[in-house]
Order: sequence, then structure tokens, then C-alpha cells
Amino acid sequence: MSRTHLPLQALQQAWQQRNPREKKGLALVALLLTLALLWSLVLDPAWRTWQLAPAKQAELDRQTQRMRELQAQAQRLQSAPANSAAQARQWLEASVRDLGTGARIQVQGDRATLSVESAPADSMARWLSQARERAQALPVQAQLQQVLPTQKPAPSSTPAATALATALTSAPVPLSAPPADTSAMHWRGSVVLRLPATP
Repeated sequence: MSRTHLPLQALQQAWQQRNPREKKGLALVALLLTLALLWSLVLDPAWRTWQLAPAKQAELDRQTQRMRELQAQAQRLQSAPANSAAQARQWLEASVRDLGTGARIQVQGDRATLSVESAPADSMARWLSQARERAQALPVQAQLQQVLPTQKPAPSSTPAATALATALTSAPVPLSAPPADTSAMHWRGSVVLRLPATP
């Protein structure tokens, strides 16, 4: 007889020597252990996945919506008629007055440098967004400081900074809904934009 059968025989003998009450208790313990193992290996992971599913679905929905917005923006930019550098320059020079009396634009080659002394934050974000869409002028460099109209420069960490960063890097800021709490914030400094190539 092989050695593997010896432990099995010993277990069978031990089982047969137990009275019916002990056998019921051991069977109950074995059932509970089996259920605990089944829960930890199969049911618990499935339960956790089911609980987290709504949050993950909501996050996926947000990402999908963002991708659709970016796709729509890209399609608008692709379908827009190509502007020449002269048209872009004309739009930039005409629209810079929206940024206040201290705003100036200088064009050299394929670069336009916007200088502002105290441009309202919401107007600045809107202007940069429109410059991307209407003049196809892309910001390539920015050196700006936030200022209150009557105070010294402040660190760029408010909602106005977030709105400007969005206008510089991603989707346009909605024209009808300027960022919250930016009415008193202004910008001082310069932004360099790359003009479209002449067709």
C-alpha cells in the first residue's frame, strides 16, 4: 500500500470513530470553511466590482464626453477656412482693444506678441480662445502675472489662472459663461502666438 493512502485511511478511520453528533459538527465546520473560501475567492471580488461599477461608468462617461468635445473642436478647426497670416494679423489687431487700453499686439514674421498691462482675466481667456478659433493663432509662450487693478502682482493660483491655462492649452472657454470670481482679477505680461502659415 502506498504512503498516500495511509493518511486517507487514517482520516476515514477517525471519521468512522466519531459519533453522529461530532460528525454533524465537523460537517458544519467544513461547510462554513467552504462557504468562506467561496466568498473570498469568487463572490467578494464580484461584489466589489458590482459596487464600483457605477462610479467607473460615470468616469468613463465623463471621459467620453470630453473626447467628443475635443473631437467636435478638432472638426470645427479642420472645417474652418484656412486663414492667411494677413487675415490672422488683421483679426488680432482689431480685437486687441477688447483687452483694455494697455493691450498691444506686435507682429514679426509668423509670431505675434500680445502685451497687456491690466487685462481682465475673463476677457483674456475669451480672447485667447477666439484667437485660436478665428485667427488660428496658437499660443507658444506666456509670461503673465495676476494683478488686482490697484494692487501688486499675485501668485497665479486662482480660478482666473485656471481659466487662462485652459484658454492657452485646450478647449475654448464658453463665451457666455466666464470663469467664476474673475471679475476683479487682471493680467499683466505678454503672450507669444504663432500665426498660420500663408497658403
